[in-house]
Amino acid sequence: MIKILIVTHGPLAGALRESAAMFFGDQADDICTIGLFPTENPEDLKDKICSEIKNKDDGDGFLIFIDIFGGSPFNMAALAVEELKENHKIECFTGVNMPVLMEALTERESMTIEELTAYLEETSQGTVANLRKSLDI
Repeated sequence: MIKILIVTHGPLAGALRESAAMFFGDQADDICTIGLFPTENPEDLKDKICSEIKNKDDGDGFLIFIDIFGGSPFNMAALAVEELKENHKIECFTGVNMPVLMEALTERESMTIEELTAYLEETSQGTVANLRKSLDI
């Protein structure tokens, strides 16, 4: 089964996992989370990401979700992917949100990492909408 890792600034990663548990129950327990807090060294984050992947990858691959493009979690995830790409199948998306996380949880057992990546690239475009335009108010 494809593993999921969420890496964010602060407690957002854990909050996303907790919210996913409302829909997916125990399946959300499999989500790995790492939050970067103000007192922590961002460079240690790469080691934490690498450790999670090395310790939990069962060969099906790892899907990493990051909060902000270009932020410290993004930069450290990019370094981790570069370091581990020869021995692990890793894909990474920025701009994590609940709809994308829910899609990943729903499909991660029925798709390969390559199929799931393509699917999320396609479906993620519709996960943010202008409420007023959508409801014509």
